[in-house]
Amino acid sequence: MKKIAAFFTALILFLAIIIAFHFAMSGGSLNANNKNFGTWNSPYKDLSCAAISQNMHKDTMLVLGSSEFRHGRKTPFHPVNAFKKKNVSLMTVGNSYNQCLNHAITLGAVENKMQKRKVVLLISAPWFYKQGVTGPRYSLRFSETSYMAFMENKSIPSSIKKYVARRNETLMKDNGAMENRVRRIDRIYVYHNGTGIDKALYRARKAYAKDKDYITVKTMMRTGKIKTLRKYNGKIADATPLDWQSMSMEAGRIDGSKSHNKMYISDRLWKSKFARKYKKAAGLHRNEDFSTSSEFGDLKCFLKLCKAENIEPMLVVLPVNGRWYDHTGLNYSKRAKFSNKIKKISDKYGAQVSDLSKYDYDPYFVQDTLHPWGKGWVKIDEAIYKFYRQS
Repeated sequence: MKKIAAFFTALILFLAIIIAFHFAMSGGSLNANNKNFGTWNSPYKDLSCAAISQNMHKDTMLVLGSSEFRHGRKTPFHPVNAFKKKNVSLMTVGNSYNQCLNHAITLGAVENKMQKRKVVLLISAPWFYKQGVTGPRYSLRFSETSYMAFMENKSIPSSIKKYVARRNETLMKDNGAMENRVRRIDRIYVYHNGTGIDKALYRARKAYAKDKDYITVKTMMRTGKIKTLRKYNGKIADATPLDWQSMSMEAGRIDGSKSHNKMYISDRLWKSKFARKYKKAAGLHRNEDFSTSSEFGDLKCFLKLCKAENIEPMLVVLPVNGRWYDHTGLNYSKRAKFSNKIKKISDKYGAQVSDLSKYDYDPYFVQDTLHPWGKGWVKIDEAIYKFYRQS
């Protein structure tokens, strides 16, 4: 009897702790009042509409990209460090497989919190393979809470919502429960034929998703040592100007000592990955040119959204390793078709473009075949900084 009583006592205490933890972590705010939150590279942050929107301060500019944000974070050239002591506040969103459609949804979900009406989209040419983003990869970066907020946003034109709905229903077609939830949201907010049951299930799911976001992000903030401050620390006296030329020279000096192969890839990555791939990669992409892809439709959707919401966009076309892509059959003339098409689309929608593909053959701009190295980050930083400072 004593053992049974002890068991139930322990069980009650355990449940009490779980309930207390739930209420402690799911309530309150996700606003960290910390500009370092914005450049924190975390998929949990990226997937939480509340985490992003609550940390969009008056001076915060949204910068959207993909896996490049994970590379070079310990160097002085990555935005997390280059702007740490500068009066620049960025909200970066991006991990592997984030592409234009994910970012259109994020933008539409948080735009009503954007006082600084500017956005930067870092574009990677390999997004634009013929098939575009695949369903499984897209699903990895799909934010349910951002999709809800996007569709609830009454200022977004119905034509844009319909495009986003069709694309998501297609990409989620093999995703079971999530496909059903997406279709339910679309019935309510896009096609306006949702039933009473749809709406009740939506409200319940929204409450659950919100709690999950709060608990997950707060837990990961502690793990990632992102402190919550009483007063916003974004205003910094930064009288010392950024010397882009000196930074680039320093980056080249540091990274030049780490590369001794004909592709100018980091020796570590060359030895561990690319040396054994080199022969097999010859001509691998001979039938690609990055100029025919469903990704262009998603990019146009993103730019249409910017125009509809009076947000000024800048597209930064990231450099790739020109020597490697020449080797795989995607030579400069083919890649030029892609960058020219980006420029035409940007002109049509009034977007600025910073085309860094002109550095495809410059040593030490990318550390592998496409991720920025020191010199690459300096040029990206410079483009972001100048756009941020423009009136």
